[in-house]
Amino acid sequence: MTTKNPSNPRPKATKVGTKSAASALPTTFPDAVAAMPAPTNTRDRILYAAVLLLNDEGFSALTQTRVANRAGVRQSHVTYYFPSRNELLRETAVYGCNAMLAIMASGIESGVLTLENFLDFLIADVSDRRFARLMTALIVASDEDQTIKPWLAGFEQANRDKLQQCFSNLGLQISIEDIELFHSAYVGAVILDLGEESDASLARSQRIVRTAFTRIASSSNPMPTPKTVLRAARKPRKSSR
Repeated sequence: MTTKNPSNPRPKATKVGTKSAASALPTTFPDAVAAMPAPTNTRDRILYAAVLLLNDEGFSALTQTRVANRAGVRQSHVTYYFPSRNELLRETAVYGCNAMLAIMASGIESGVLTLENFLDFLIADVSDRRFARLMTALIVASDEDQTIKPWLAGFEQANRDKLQQCFSNLGLQISIEDIELFHSAYVGAVILDLGEESDASLARSQRIVRTAFTRIASSSNPMPTPKTVLRAARKPRKSSR
């Protein structure tokens, strides 16, 4: 099954490019989904409910029965669209990730997300461990369900393509190799933090992403505002935890 992109939630009108405008954007995928209008078709209602359930009660709550109850539908509806729990988890990941990427794209288009504050937005996203748990569970499940492996490859490639487009729209022409490097650093940092789950591991995760961003921004061609980017990249950010 494939998931259509969630409707594009646009940020509220605020002064362009200010920190207050950027800080008003959802910075985690459950918050991005929660900012969307509630869907009306059954399939998207199920996925919407799954993301919100993950947000409220954690990964263990993502069962077909619990999701059906949250969505207000029969469990047979859930199993019709998502015959297995792995299928439900996969499509929940796509749905949530698409909502997050839509926030990023619309924020850049409206001028709320700029080159100067994009890193802060990414750092806030790193700090949320719920999506990491979902993706890690799918990686583990792929040993038994071989259909997950090609899905993971396509899912991650689509995310890299959209991330590269975001950088391009911000004025940074970054190579495919650098996008792959940044994406690998980002994913690796998040998974390492999930394994340790401490304040120190979260700070390390944020530092890795900050360093990777600084380096690819510095090496991009052209780079419109290098001093501003590097200053923003070096600025410490307090954890929300």
